[in-house]
Amino acid sequence: MAVSTPLQERPQAESDAKGPASSSETVRAPGVVRATQLRFTYGAGEPTLDGVDLEIGVGEVVALVGPRGAGKSTLLRILAGELSPSSGTVELPARRSSGGNVMLGYAAGEGAHFETLSGWENALFFARAGGMPRREAEGAVAELFEILGLKGQAHRLVSDYTAEARHRLELVEALAHRPALTVLDDPFRGLTPKVREALIRALRLQSAHRGTVVVASEDLALIPEMADRILFMHRGRVVAGGRVAELLASVGPATRLEVELERRPHGLDARFRAGITVVSDGDPYVLEVARGRAATGEVLAALSAAGATVKSVTVREAGLAEAFHRATGAELDS
Repeated sequence: MAVSTPLQERPQAESDAKGPASSSETVRAPGVVRATQLRFTYGAGEPTLDGVDLEIGVGEVVALVGPRGAGKSTLLRILAGELSPSSGTVELPARRSSGGNVMLGYAAGEGAHFETLSGWENALFFARAGGMPRREAEGAVAELFEILGLKGQAHRLVSDYTAEARHRLELVEALAHRPALTVLDDPFRGLTPKVREALIRALRLQSAHRGTVVVASEDLALIPEMADRILFMHRGRVVAGGRVAELLASVGPATRLEVELERRPHGLDARFRAGITVVSDGDPYVLEVARGRAATGEVLAALSAAGATVKSVTVREAGLAEAFHRATGAELDS
């Protein structure tokens, strides 16, 4: 399969046999990804993907966001050619050029490496497999070793690498050859803040070179800087999405308070100051507060004065987690 692992050494016929079935996959222009009613089931269980529709254009950086079990990793594995969909269609860039060069970059935390070679030798091998001239490949690898904090370990054997160093090396291998499609699963885990920022810059550079990037990540604070668009996944489907600014604007700047009432007087008439607005007087009682969670005490006091007894309060800060909740009714950390 055309991924950034030593499996590239396998004969092409074997690699193709392990890729998606030809009946469910077609090849489009470089960088374009499209899925229609994509389904996948492991064994006899419930569908992990249950009718995924998406389209990603050339040069986009798209983040998949959803709780565990939403189907993000399975979708990435299909895009990378590790799995064949059970049904539906997926249209992808070619994973190899007509000359056999690798055009896919894939990192999912399970990368296989040549243990008896150095990290530098591993990374250079994959960059050259991507069709890069040797000098250009060496420059690309050197740059990524620098920004991902591996420069001091470049010439150590991979067998001596820690798990964190292996993860960084896998990212170098996925990015160095500037692939048409880059697929990364949870790439920021274990990275220092400085290296995370550097990786974001590297992904934006991929985009600038018309490379399409698809990332699944739970690091919501990093996504606005990294992604052009976000796709919310829930229960095996893409349920909503849009540009980061659009999604953030949809929730507004105010904090929401969801108040569960244990005792509620008939005709509850709580009085609030300016900046506190009742969104719903149902169950839960929902308010938007311009002053954030600092207004929680004032809200509870007003409800108590109106004769209500509060059971619990949930504070929902404006942001991507709240946008996901409004789109799905579910929590990102569930």
